Amino acid sequence: MKDDLVVLVPGIMGTALTRDGIDVWDLTPQAVGGIFRTGATREMLKLQEGIGDGDPEPPHALRLNGVVHGRRLLPGLLSTVEHPGLHKRLGVEKERFAVFQYDWRLSNRNSARKLARFVEERLSRWRETADPKRFPGARDAKVVFLCRSMGGLVVRYYTEVLGGWEQTRSVATLGTPFSGSVKALRFLAGCMRWVPGPLREWVHEICSTYPSLGQLLPTYRVVVGTEFGRSRLGRRPVEGIGTWMVDDCFSFFSAVQDAIVENDALHGDKRYRLVAFGGDRHRTDQSVSFAPGARPRFHQDFSRSGVPEDHALRLFGDGTVADIAQVPPEWDSTGETVWLDSRHADLINAPHALRQLRRICNDLELAKALSGEHPVGVELPDVASAKEPFEVWATNADSAMRLRVRRLDEDGRCVADEAMAPCGDGSFRAQLRAEPGRWTLEVYSRPLEYVCRDVLLVV
Repeated sequence: MKDDLVVLVPGIMGTALTRDGIDVWDLTPQAVGGIFRTGATREMLKLQEGIGDGDPEPPHALRLNGVVHGRRLLPGLLSTVEHPGLHKRLGVEKERFAVFQYDWRLSNRNSARKLARFVEERLSRWRETADPKRFPGARDAKVVFLCRSMGGLVVRYYTEVLGGWEQTRSVATLGTPFSGSVKALRFLAGCMRWVPGPLREWVHEICSTYPSLGQLLPTYRVVVGTEFGRSRLGRRPVEGIGTWMVDDCFSFFSAVQDAIVENDALHGDKRYRLVAFGGDRHRTDQSVSFAPGARPRFHQDFSRSGVPEDHALRLFGDGTVADIAQVPPEWDSTGETVWLDSRHADLINAPHALRQLRRICNDLELAKALSGEHPVGVELPDVASAKEPFEVWATNADSAMRLRVRRLDEDGRCVADEAMAPCGDGSFRAQLRAEPGRWTLEVYSRPLEYVCRDVLLVV
């Protein structure tokens, strides 16, 4: 067993960003109401034009205030659930567990350079100060990275482009968009589902200045209905997205892929262990099509215009990132990915993921059994109105599951619990209402010990 340093690298919304002690991206219903009343908040949350890979200038600079515990969401893009005490659930001593906090708005190149300095300082300190009786292997320690979502892109740039692989034992990614996300394209184009118009416009205006989100644009062949069948975005203009953002995304992706090829040729492809965890079974945007004079259309398949639906290539994902994009592009197949039936927000809390992460942290072989016996796809909105009902769907479910949905408050207390109605085709449906708040929704089955979580903002 190795006494390696374990470093958690969170993703978007994973680090608290504060101004005057206020967590400015903690989007409660009250905060959402407040941001429309002041233009100063909007300007503070933006980044300056032409920031590139640099740091923000006043008044855009914010303070880092630790990893976020609890639920967060960026309406229209993603949500996250993080419980405190991750090192305990992983069986990792607190002394050898560290969290890299960073301004997730900035370019991933910027964050990777800061990660390099963080690793150099923390790993040296760990090797020099660890108790040799408790941690006899610390002097030869390397780093084990646990990466949530976009955090995996930061680590990839650090390990491959900046040479951090020499200090790395293992990298575990959870829902990392290695080839980007169509949902990010939808988000940056201002076409988010379920998000009310005023909030959609506010979020788009601010987040379109964030280089990190531009680096989440899809780089695989995502455009359908073209004369070539499927093609990449390339320099195709997309309303709401600057061509500089598309160019920067492909430049970032190419730099990483070129570095991987060169590093593998010079040093071998077993320089460190890479384990990719992906969420599966949930309806996820897969492709986009363009028509003259119309806004882009987003699809959950790879069908072409005029092709019957039953001939479409139907794929899934974790609700945020498609299956294909959660697989490192250099891998030969999707079969090497560790597939879980959790949604993007809750991947790191899935029992099967925690079981494997414990083994990765201690440099042990992976367990063989992973996914539950009853994988179910779940679909629910990011944002709902307290005045209107909203729907929660479960698909690919066995009627014996007797699915239910419950609503949990900020303290994890159940405030509502009701049965979902079977629809006769392997799907279940529930129509709910909720008062304003930030809730966790759990679709679950008591007889079969199944649970799937995500976050809902009611405004």
